[in-house]
Amino acid sequence: MPALWVVRPALPVFVLLTLGGCGAGWRRSEPVPLGSLPARQQVQVWASGQVLQLHGVIVGADSVSGVPFLKPLDCDSCRVRIPRTEVDSLRIGDPMNAFWGTTALGVVVTLVVLCRLGWCEAGGT
Repeated sequence: MPALWVVRPALPVFVLLTLGGCGAGWRRSEPVPLGSLPARQQVQVWASGQVLQLHGVIVGADSVSGVPFLKPLDCDSCRVRIPRTEVDSLRIGDPMNAFWGTTALGVVVTLVVLCRLGWCEAGGT
């Protein structure tokens, strides 16, 4: 079992990293813009209790279409079309930028904790 002096400083780091993971960069788009969104823009389409993560999204008056995110943009046979009447909500986001932001936060917090513990001054020993 780890000593309390090791667990106590690690707890804030764990909490911050856990909370940072919640900030995936998704935001609701209200009102939903009509037309083509930027090609690499990731969009979560919530419809009929399911979520699809798409890119290359085109929002029309009667439907939303896009290519599943893990498929190439030029895959026309992969494109899915959802009637607007079935779409509960759209969320636009950038999970990759959020991932790198969370990673940077984790590194900075870890360095601050290590320096507060005196590890930086001791030369890492």
